[in-house]
Amino acid sequence: MSELADRPLRVPDETILIHWWRLFRWFANLRLVPRLKEHTARPLMRLYRMAFYDGLTRIGKIMLISSLLIFLFSYRVNSDFLLLTAAVCAALLSWSIALGFVFRPRVTVLRQTPDSAVAGELCNSQITIHNNSKRTLYNFAVREMVIPDGQWPKEWQRPYQAQLPGQQQTTLSVSFVPRKRGVMQLSGIAIQSYFPFFLTRYTAREKQDSTLYVLPETLDVALPSLRQLAEQASKQLTLGYENTRQGPALEYSYSRPYQTGDSLRRLDHRASSRYGEPMSKVFEGSEEIRRDQVYLMVDLTLQDFQLWQRRPVRTKSLDQRLALAVEIGLSAQNEGFSLAALSTGAQWHEIENITKFYQHIATCQPQRAVAHLDSALPSTLNNENGLYVIVTGRWTDEVASKVEKWQRAGIVVLVFLIAESEEHKDSLPTGKQFIEVQLSGTDS
Repeated sequence: MSELADRPLRVPDETILIHWWRLFRWFANLRLVPRLKEHTARPLMRLYRMAFYDGLTRIGKIMLISSLLIFLFSYRVNSDFLLLTAAVCAALLSWSIALGFVFRPRVTVLRQTPDSAVAGELCNSQITIHNNSKRTLYNFAVREMVIPDGQWPKEWQRPYQAQLPGQQQTTLSVSFVPRKRGVMQLSGIAIQSYFPFFLTRYTAREKQDSTLYVLPETLDVALPSLRQLAEQASKQLTLGYENTRQGPALEYSYSRPYQTGDSLRRLDHRASSRYGEPMSKVFEGSEEIRRDQVYLMVDLTLQDFQLWQRRPVRTKSLDQRLALAVEIGLSAQNEGFSLAALSTGAQWHEIENITKFYQHIATCQPQRAVAHLDSALPSTLNNENGLYVIVTGRWTDEVASKVEKWQRAGIVVLVFLIAESEEHKDSLPTGKQFIEVQLSGTDS
């Protein structure tokens, strides 16, 4: 909590002395030198980046610095040879800059960037470059324009092309690695020409806006079959376990192709031999109806997110929950479910396609666990015959009471817990519908 954005909020129910103490602690930990990204927009930094960082290659920077040092220290040696060497280097750099400006890239850029990416993994864009000039474009490289929260490839790792004839076009693949979950606004493409001596480079910036939704880092976990879990939970409700209501009897309806997670006892051997592929029996009743649509509920509350904090100190546990929700959503689709809706906190969002699902996951904001004691999960359900999956980091009284109420109403609910801290591990009740996800080698 050492940045300007971490200034403590005033809590009305607390005494002013506590607020003053938090202000004092925040001011004592405040950084005197801001981060690099906080002052990159200043004019001097922009001039330095355009003229020195982007304008010169490594060899050009060495020649420029050497020429300046020779010029500054030449009065002690009083050698015309050294001054001549510095003058030749400066003249060569000036000549390279002039030629680079004359033969600068005159191009049109068209990008094809995916709608979503994963934090910590490469995001590739296909860049189509059209040379509008009649002259051939020599020795150029392409990269994304620099924005915060991204890891950009080194100069020697960027896509490079020796030449592009006039009025011709080519397609190059540009990549970078997003660092954290959220929404990234890609501003454009930079084409850097190294012609003629690889001492300087001219950067042509083409504005090509693109919105990228970054998902949290992928979890290295193996999820159980949702279809088997739903079948076991439905059977438990149908048989009247845990004081649930009795469900209607199941009757054979039809047979369909076998799907991952189907019970082997439901194989239709006659239909399988007739169609030449495994077929599963489908029964009408409470068991099969509930498994048509999946409704995901994600608890966004963080235990350590206090009322006086403008933002939480750590969001790793929330990102892990959201990553688990992504894995569950993809697993549900692979097993033949349809992902109907997603609830982030108490609000439901209809899922029209997988892109909308990714957008909601990327834009989720953390919530305070102490702000509203009944806001971690929605109070109402959209469809009583759906399969509801809860992803949480703590087994709280709110979650327990709502799960018990829904189960008594005959609704199939699966609970996935990825512990927010050590105290929340092994806190789930016993049952097939309660799954605790263990992460090896990481702290929750």
